[in-house]
Amino acid sequence: MYTAIILGEADKLSTDALLYTKWMLERYTGCYMVFFCCSDITKLQPIKSICKVVHLQKPSDDEIADVLEFIAKQEGIELPHKLAAQIASNSKSNLRQAIRSFEATWHFNTCLTENQEIKTGWEDDIAKIAKNIIEEQSSEQLYDIRGKLQNLIEHNVSAEFIFKVRGS
Repeated sequence: MYTAIILGEADKLSTDALLYTKWMLERYTGCYMVFFCCSDITKLQPIKSICKVVHLQKPSDDEIADVLEFIAKQEGIELPHKLAAQIASNSKSNLRQAIRSFEATWHFNTCLTENQEIKTGWEDDIAKIAKNIIEEQSSEQLYDIRGKLQNLIEHNVSAEFIFKVRGS
């Protein structure tokens, strides 16, 4: 029996962390199955010699729309197929973002229609950042806002979306 360890965003690990992980895997061969999930395989060079690389294809828009429709059915939400397809298309093959957009869109308007505005789920976070900028200008606030903006960027929220002026 194996113990499985899943490391998400493994490409963000430091070289030292990867080398230590490699040492642990070599030392305890056969005890663990470790899965490194990443977007950029080149960052995992220190451990590639002991790993088998499996590339998984991004989900298609149709597959994402099917997942959204399945979730909607399980939750008792009526989701028009055209809206599910549009959310899937906007997500750029990111299932997590598609689910987040579906949830945000539904919370914005619980009666979903084919042609309604699709929310991303980041609008409230961005509005809070803007409010915090106006309320307090300090070095602590700057540091806090920098972290929040970095989080948005790490989740692939585009700069155009972050800095979009309402009504434009």
